[in-house]
Amino acid sequence: MSKNNDLTALRNHLFEVIERLQLSNDPDADEKEKIDIQTAKAITNAAQVIVNSAKIEIDFLKLIANSDNPDGVRLAAEKTRFLSQKND
Repeated sequence: MSKNNDLTALRNHLFEVIERLQLSNDPDADEKEKIDIQTAKAITNAAQVIVNSAKIEIDFLKLIANSDNPDGVRLAAEKTRFLSQKND
C-alpha cells in the first residue's frame, strides 16, 4: 500500500470517489469501478478529519509566526504532545 500523506493526494482520491460515484449510474461501467454511496460517505468523512487536522496545523503555524516567544509555543506544544519531540 502506498503512502498518500499530503493534501494533493487526498484531493486526487476524493476526485476518484466522485468519478466512481458517477460510474455507479452507468449500466455499462465495470462493477469494479463503481462505488456505493455508503462507502463514498465513509471516505469523505475520513477526508474531512484529515482536512480539519491540517487546519489545526496551519493555525498552529500562524500562532508560532505571530508569537513573541515562538520557542515557548513550540516547547508547550511538545510538552502537550501536540508536536512529537525531536527524539521520537
